[in-house]
Amino acid sequence: MQQHEHPQNLTINADGSETYAETTVIDGDGMLTGMHSGSTCVHEPARYTISRGATHDGSLEFQPGTAGSIDGANNGSLHVADDAVVEIRGAQNGSTHVAAGGIVRVAPTGRLAGSLHVDGLVENRGVRAGTVYPTDADIRDLDGGTVKQPQMRDGTARYTW
Repeated sequence: MQQHEHPQNLTINADGSETYAETTVIDGDGMLTGMHSGSTCVHEPARYTISRGATHDGSLEFQPGTAGSIDGANNGSLHVADDAVVEIRGAQNGSTHVAAGGIVRVAPTGRLAGSLHVDGLVENRGVRAGTVYPTDADIRDLDGGTVKQPQMRDGTARYTW
């Protein structure tokens, strides 16, 4: 297993005070069935699922040798390392970072909304929207996979889902 640091989560409360919490570490197979706020890091050899109807608010990181699926919603960045595979059948709302050797598969029911930073592979059979970095990234729109275009309002690009 690759060793790495887990930064603390910072929440700024309505009164302006700050609350810190540890990153949730998944080191065995797991499933989110409700709601979770904060960062989550999935360690080898775990498989982690955000079930349909569940919501994860925060960054979600899959380390090498892991797998997962987003059947509900992830509202935050998604990081997929080399030798990790993530399937999206629900909604990924936030930037997606795919390392060389990492794979993200978007099912026909899936949505990938946010900037894409891709050194690995994205296979899209659903819908995706957002800026792609680098522009020659390996993103394959397959079997009816679409790219949603923004609507311009007051000089700002906006996506309507």
